[in-house]
Amino acid sequence: MKKLYTTITILCLSAAMVSAQHLDVRVYGGMNIIQLTSDQGNSLIDDIVHQRTVSGRPGIQAGAAVTFGSRFFVQPGIQYTVASTEIVNTNTVTGEKITDETTLSMFSIPLKVGFRLIDPETEDKINVRIFGGFDGHHVMSVDHGKKSGAEGDLTEDNYSNLIVNADFGMGVDVLFLFLDMGYQMGLTPIHTGGDSAKGNAFYANLGLRINL
Repeated sequence: MKKLYTTITILCLSAAMVSAQHLDVRVYGGMNIIQLTSDQGNSLIDDIVHQRTVSGRPGIQAGAAVTFGSRFFVQPGIQYTVASTEIVNTNTVTGEKITDETTLSMFSIPLKVGFRLIDPETEDKINVRIFGGFDGHHVMSVDHGKKSGAEGDLTEDNYSNLIVNADFGMGVDVLFLFLDMGYQMGLTPIHTGGDSAKGNAFYANLGLRINL
């Protein structure tokens, strides 16, 4: 998956550099909500079976990207993401709940390809875009909130070195502003050690664009 991601990135960038008729730089910030595919199950705590549920909590991201191309475009970028989940373990004997809030800090390299519904060579003030692509995440740090007397024990070493998601959505450009809304679908497991859980996320970004 790492080699495939690198190969796709190089091919898309090469094609964009050759055919680029329009260029802009974008900086943005936004919010996300992540959900793990294995959002429930059982865990053993102090030799007692607990029922586990995992839910997403609001996170944030910020980044920058460069858009190459006219109607068809390629958009490589860099991004810093903070994603958060809440894990609740319910004691099957007493009903007592142990809650852990896990926050991931990640560096990622998103690569999108897309299509503008309006030709930017004739109209550069407003446009609507559809896009898809890939995003490769690397977990830099893991923080655990503490509630109900329990603290999580996962560290960055428990996460895959490269977590790849498929990315697709829609965006609107108005003057020097833009708004993107999209969905990321996990393609590779986020944990090492055999856990097949993948991370899916909804996100929205609001930013500034500069035409060059």
